[in-house]
Amino acid sequence: MSNLMASFNAGVSGLQSAQASLNTTAHNLANAHTPGYVRQQVLITDSFYQNNMGQHNNLMQVGTGTVIVRTRQIRNTFLDARYRLEFGRQGFYEVNQNTAREIEDMLGELEGESFLNSITDLQRSLKSLAEDPSEIVYKDEMVSMATLFIQRAQEVRKELNLYQTSLNSEVLRQVNAINDLVSKIREMNKQIQRYEIMGESANDYRDKRNQYLDELGYYIDFETNEEKDGTITIYSQGQFLLEPSRQNFLSVEYESPTSRLLKPTWEGGGDYFRNKSLAYSSKAGTDIGTLRGLMVARGNYAANYTDTPVKPNEEDYASSRDYEIAMSQYEEEVKKYNEGVGASVVMSIQSQLDMLVHGIVTMINDAFCKDKTLTLADGTTLRVLDEDNAWQGDDINSTIGTEVFSRRGYERYKEVTLADKDGNPLKDSEGNDLVDADGKPLTVKVYQEEDPADPGTLYSIVNLEVNPALLKDSSRLPVMYNDKTGAKDGYVIELKEVVDSFENDIGTLNPNSLTTYNSLDFYQGMIEELSVRGSVWNGVVSNQETTVTSIDTERQNVMGVSSEEELSDLIKFQRCYDASSRYITTVAEMLEYLIER
Repeated sequence: MSNLMASFNAGVSGLQSAQASLNTTAHNLANAHTPGYVRQQVLITDSFYQNNMGQHNNLMQVGTGTVIVRTRQIRNTFLDARYRLEFGRQGFYEVNQNTAREIEDMLGELEGESFLNSITDLQRSLKSLAEDPSEIVYKDEMVSMATLFIQRAQEVRKELNLYQTSLNSEVLRQVNAINDLVSKIREMNKQIQRYEIMGESANDYRDKRNQYLDELGYYIDFETNEEKDGTITIYSQGQFLLEPSRQNFLSVEYESPTSRLLKPTWEGGGDYFRNKSLAYSSKAGTDIGTLRGLMVARGNYAANYTDTPVKPNEEDYASSRDYEIAMSQYEEEVKKYNEGVGASVVMSIQSQLDMLVHGIVTMINDAFCKDKTLTLADGTTLRVLDEDNAWQGDDINSTIGTEVFSRRGYERYKEVTLADKDGNPLKDSEGNDLVDADGKPLTVKVYQEEDPADPGTLYSIVNLEVNPALLKDSSRLPVMYNDKTGAKDGYVIELKEVVDSFENDIGTLNPNSLTTYNSLDFYQGMIEELSVRGSVWNGVVSNQETTVTSIDTERQNVMGVSSEEELSDLIKFQRCYDASSRYITTVAEMLEYLIER
């Protein structure tokens, strides 16, 4: 009789197991096309056994049925981690790809013709002036073309800076999106903890949580850890975004007190990204997430020509030791460049454009303003206006030292009297007193050097303007020989050399390149390099899309719902249910027979 009762319980447990399996299978079918849904499965195991002794003292075990262990999700955490990693890497390169496209569209010229025209027009006006320096029309045209050149350069620079600043809104949007996703994950944690602590399944909440984690993986790189109560923690950039008891929010602030560029920070203080370098690589794992990609593509300040190091020329150094020191410093600067400006597509273009304009401007200014180096007795060197050989204007004052392009609010020369503190004249390197015709200490016009530490002293696009003196009177343009030259008189014939100097190399696009460009080819080289970088990123994004799709397909093969398979299981579990029902009916009839008969 007891064995029959145990058999009855075995049938009931089978009925319950089949019913649970049917319900789960039906749930799978109903959510076959629900985004983020993961196939579920009921795990069933043997219940306890009754031990009885047989007639020959042999041990007999009688099963009491089955028991439902849990309803689990069929998913592979390794594939989940790989998917989020590669999806985040795809997002990183998509941001850089899109930034390159935006800059190309902004310039509005894949061949660089528009800005190149302003350079060729400037050269053409110089050529006309070289053919007839006395013609006032050509002088006016030269000043006009110089003005248009500066205006066009400043327009391009302004567009680049505005685009760089406009990315603040995207930084803020992504930071808010990250905070929102982590908040949703925290809410899912609470729901999962509440249900599973009562022994109920919370798989649907787990599905939603994993869907949020997939979305979060597109923005940032992170790690997760599941606690015993079913909740997870999220660790990113050396701190917890989500702890068991609280969420740590991200915020934004400006890169510096003078910057208008936003960067992500922790709300409690400190930068979000631990790595200050903009350099990235797959090996180091620094190319993951759209937020990181945005910071790299945009950069952290508006670059100029001083941010691109120039390789020292050995001929410019008195000794090999001095050259070695300069090269060592140059290598350090190249390393800094590659970790900053060189990694950012926006900053690279800003620096290259400024290099081009700076090269043209200084080339023309140095041609019209003849300088020389004056060495004092103590070894100090001064770059001064060579008043004996400098060209002069054909204005009423025969003005010398008039540059074409000026730094706004900063004169090219500063008058300095070469005297000691007692008023005695200084001596040159040969021991001669530096005095004028009257025997007084010599007054010279000292060139005010550019100082990278003081942006206002640079011949940079943001500081440039056409010399206001030339705008008022173009006849001050130095096109005549100085009266002091003696041997030469009239209008200069060397202006053709200034025109030809546009064909001279002004340098490479970056310190990692060996290709040099002249003034006419430099801008097109910029556009071509930008196009190459964009093409590389296109290839990387295409490969990443293939990789992500492959991993996701593999994930779906594991966790996706197959209608055919679920329908097959539905029939199987229905048969199990029917078998358990018949089994219970049979046991009930046996019990009824024993009790009544």
